[in-house]
Amino acid sequence: MNTTQSKQNFTAIAITVIIALLGLNAYQWYVNSKLSNASKTQQTEMMELQKVQEELDQDYQTALESLEEMRGDNAQLNALIDSQKSELKTQKDKINNLIWTKKELDKAKSEIKNLNSNVVKYLADIQQLKEENKLLSDNNSQLTLRVEEEIKAKEEVIQAKNAISAERESLSKSNEALGTKVDMANAIKINFMEVKGYEIKDDGKLKERSKAKDVEMLRVCFLTETNMVTSAGQKKFYIRIINPQGETVAIEDKGSGVLTNKLDNSQVRYTTSGEISYKNEDTNACIDWSLAEKFLKGDYKMEIYNNGFLVGKGQFKLK
Repeated sequence: MNTTQSKQNFTAIAITVIIALLGLNAYQWYVNSKLSNASKTQQTEMMELQKVQEELDQDYQTALESLEEMRGDNAQLNALIDSQKSELKTQKDKINNLIWTKKELDKAKSEIKNLNSNVVKYLADIQQLKEENKLLSDNNSQLTLRVEEEIKAKEEVIQAKNAISAERESLSKSNEALGTKVDMANAIKINFMEVKGYEIKDDGKLKERSKAKDVEMLRVCFLTETNMVTSAGQKKFYIRIINPQGETVAIEDKGSGVLTNKLDNSQVRYTTSGEISYKNEDTNACIDWSLAEKFLKGDYKMEIYNNGFLVGKGQFKLK
């Protein structure tokens, strides 16, 4: 009884396995069939993409050759051709994107038609420009003859105008040189200058310091010469401080800027500036300048400018 039952169980299991294997084989055949069809579809699509790409490349190359054949000696014409070639390149890149990235063949084919239409229009525009240039060239030849005749007839007038122009230029240079001399004469020179460093206390009082790490403000004091040429009134002086590294100490937010040295028309960066009341006599004045960052220790140079000229030089040291 047990043997018969075992045989029946084995037979049932065998039949079940066979059915499962047959089902698996059928499923694999179905999957392979789908993959084969998909592969054929992809191959067909790839061939279509390549065909459209070849058409695009051929039309684009033909367009470039047609445009190059229209090139000549006219700069305006050549510039137009270069611009059109650039536009065609942009359009070709757009079509490439439609073909390979978006795979929108209908749009790509439509854009290829637009590209060819644009080429026809470009060539027509170039031909029209050529004809217009030829007409202008003919007109210019006639105009040139007339101008040459008028130039010959008015040669003496032109020579006279040139002489007047040269005289005016010479006079302008003389006036410019005279103006520079006048500005230089009006500049107020410095007889003495001194720079001191200060620490700013919480109550606003100043304490003189000589070490760079303690200095928060520099006070530049100077004594002017008496200059009777310049008029009395408010006079502006520009201070240039040069640090031990040879750099101009300057922060635009704190009054720094650039002035023109009238002696050689060079641009000079300055640290700060200030106005003093000048009364045509030796005048003592001070100009303060504070820096948010710490000063470097070492030897500093200083220049003072007035009316566009260097009027004094000095130096000081921070320990």
